[in-house]
Amino acid sequence: MQEKVFIVPEPKRFVFTGNWFSFDGFNNLPEFFRKEFNIPQGSWVIKKIDREGTGVKIKEREVEIWGDEKVSYATIIQIVMQTKKRLPEVEIEEEFHFPFRGYHLDIARGGVPNLDTFKKILRWLFLLKYNYFGIYFEDLFPWQKYPQIGKLRGRLEREELEKIISYGENLGIEVFPSLELCGHMENILSLPEFTRFSEWHRPQEGAINVFDEEAREFTYDLLREVVEFFPSEHIHIGGDETWALGRGKSLDKTNAFKGPELFELHHRNLINMVRDKGKTPIVWGDMLTGMYLRPDEREKWKVVLESEIWDDAIIANWDYTNLSEEHFREKINLFGKRKEKQIVCPGFSNWGRFYPSFDIALTNTKNFLKAAREEGAKGFLVTSWGDDGAEALYSFLDPLILANMEIAEGNGNWEEKWIALSGERHEVLEVRKLFGNDLFSMTIKHVFLGTPTFRYYSEVLKNQKERKSTGDIWMDYYLGFVEKLKDTEDLLAKYEEILEKVYNVTLPEDLEMIRDMLRIGIKRLRGEVSFSDFVEFGNRYARLWLSERKKENLEVVIAKIYGAAGRADLRIF
Repeated sequence: MQEKVFIVPEPKRFVFTGNWFSFDGFNNLPEFFRKEFNIPQGSWVIKKIDREGTGVKIKEREVEIWGDEKVSYATIIQIVMQTKKRLPEVEIEEEFHFPFRGYHLDIARGGVPNLDTFKKILRWLFLLKYNYFGIYFEDLFPWQKYPQIGKLRGRLEREELEKIISYGENLGIEVFPSLELCGHMENILSLPEFTRFSEWHRPQEGAINVFDEEAREFTYDLLREVVEFFPSEHIHIGGDETWALGRGKSLDKTNAFKGPELFELHHRNLINMVRDKGKTPIVWGDMLTGMYLRPDEREKWKVVLESEIWDDAIIANWDYTNLSEEHFREKINLFGKRKEKQIVCPGFSNWGRFYPSFDIALTNTKNFLKAAREEGAKGFLVTSWGDDGAEALYSFLDPLILANMEIAEGNGNWEEKWIALSGERHEVLEVRKLFGNDLFSMTIKHVFLGTPTFRYYSEVLKNQKERKSTGDIWMDYYLGFVEKLKDTEDLLAKYEEILEKVYNVTLPEDLEMIRDMLRIGIKRLRGEVSFSDFVEFGNRYARLWLSERKKENLEVVIAKIYGAAGRADLRIF
């Protein structure tokens, strides 16, 4: 029987007398919470009192709450989930460093969650005391003026969005839109009727021709509908990675590179549109300083930050590396006087792979958020991206969502708290962490699928002693991880060591699937991989995908899996 109680995040004050009371349920817990979290109806009473701060005090047959009711209800439900038919005699005081505690989910480059999955995510965020949830749309918002956009890609319909927003409101979570209205518009610009708005000759580059008035007006149409639809205070207007801006059709017209000026002009108009509706715009911060460009390019973009328009927006400062705390402190201070309005955006390192890198994500979160607390940032918006098809299932992210909150607002002791709230055995958590080490998570996709990257490193570069810099900070950073593909004998030995540790552990089906991926990876490294390996895996993967997402975009991942099956069958490699 559990004798210890865990609260996420670790409270400011927690006093447990050691006494326990018999618990049969509440007679006045709001019906929404009782139903959604399966809390029994009973004789216990929740009493709201006037007291400074936010907290919960459990006495015999009565629970006093004060301050933020949603936070108090989340704490009560956390306790009931752990202790079932008993409640501890405790007094808890809670306080947060960050007023903005958000999660940002990319639905545009992989699977779109079904309604049940959205609700599951929102319940988990509520329990862990997040108060913002950003949905990254790109082309998947249901624009009425342009109904063809996103039609074949599982876009959310208005009725679905209304339910998601309402569900979030009931949980005290603001659901807000995250858009792209300058770069990353490839799924829109690739449609025949919109290619004329593309800056580059390849619409897949994603940048819109901001020099063209008709193109700008098109983006304003897109923004206008979203602003009018969403009741949220915040509207994320995007603005990241607009590297192609000013280099295509606009360059042909001006005969001079005007990227920074065009960026400032366009985003000034977008920000003013949002502000005119009484809402708060959010903008990605990388292009404001050119922080991810070459030094010569960075100087050209630094002029953008001098504009006063950013005073009217929240700057979302993203960085997904596992570098030092000092590195993140410098990144935060790039924005000078505006740093207190910025939100920092660590990431879950789940993109471009089938399983998130816990090692990278947790170090990134720990160092970025510690620097953010010390530098007085407004909050955080932890990100989950879907690059290359969002192959990693959403279920893999639940421990990281908890860990992020505990690192941000608690003492960092996320592992015991995950076990307490999930009911998972310790040995299963150890498997999660093993799969999440960077050696495995960053290489298994390439080995499993036999990607060109795997072949290049294992066949062409296998005897290369030192890697030359590409001159691109991000490329060099990630190539540092995949270099492990060069020594296939060492990789095989390490994979076999991981398999030995997880072989006899009873796992949930999603983790069991990753164990199967490990087995197939070992067979490839031994030269024994077969057609049937991939077919069985593909069937399981599709079933798990469809349990949490719409069917659209599944083909992006399945094509890779069955492509690998075909190559194995033909013994191509």
